[in-house]
Amino acid sequence: MTMGDELLLLAITPGRLHRGLRIRSPQRLRLALRAAELAELVLAGRVDVGARRIAVRDRAPVDAPRLSGVLRVLAGTEPAPTLEEWLRAAPRSLVPEYVSRLQDRKVIRVRRWRGRDGRTRNDILSADLPRRRELVARVGAAVRAAPGSADGDPDLAYGLALAVLARSAGLASAVHPGPRGWAARRRLAALTADPGALGGAVAAAYAAEAAAARISASYADRGGLGGGGMGDMNLLEGGTPGGGTW
Repeated sequence: MTMGDELLLLAITPGRLHRGLRIRSPQRLRLALRAAELAELVLAGRVDVGARRIAVRDRAPVDAPRLSGVLRVLAGTEPAPTLEEWLRAAPRSLVPEYVSRLQDRKVIRVRRWRGRDGRTRNDILSADLPRRRELVARVGAAVRAAPGSADGDPDLAYGLALAVLARSAGLASAVHPGPRGWAARRRLAALTADPGALGGAVAAAYAAEAAAARISASYADRGGLGGGGMGDMNLLEGGTPGGGTW
């Protein structure tokens, strides 16, 4: 699975009163998924996220076809986009696309139905929760083991970048819940003091978190929530007793 796939799995949690499963913070998740694709390309040595622009270093495809497609789009964009421009361009279909990916991999099971408004709705009926618990443990271990630069340890860099993006998507309490997760949440927040020292992918994830916060603030000031606005939020967040509907 890609970093985006794993980020979506972290976002799937029990709904209120444990009624089914739902996707937490879908609108923020859309930006975090876009950033996850970028962070993984940084890890693969294909792009750099600079202070001004995203620079393509190597156009060679990567193992994941989806990421290769993202790389082609970045390489063909002139002028090269800023990080904020790239996140703002995240398609409204991004969360549903990743849901379909997890369904194809049988990580989740989804039931589709059409609402009275004519829109297609989706109930998440089940998810591979043991796999999610293993992922949560891996992310927590990366946060605890982050004394300095992660550039020399790709696994550590991957885990830290995923942890940062989970926090950016509003999932910190889902990944590190309750009093037992307080130390991990505090540790992750403390790493923001000098994110550049943690290496390329992690620094890119922190830069994306800051850019996503600016985007969310600008949309809030205008009374909207991004490309899809409140309509998309309602479509993604509306819950039913049978499962998490988006």
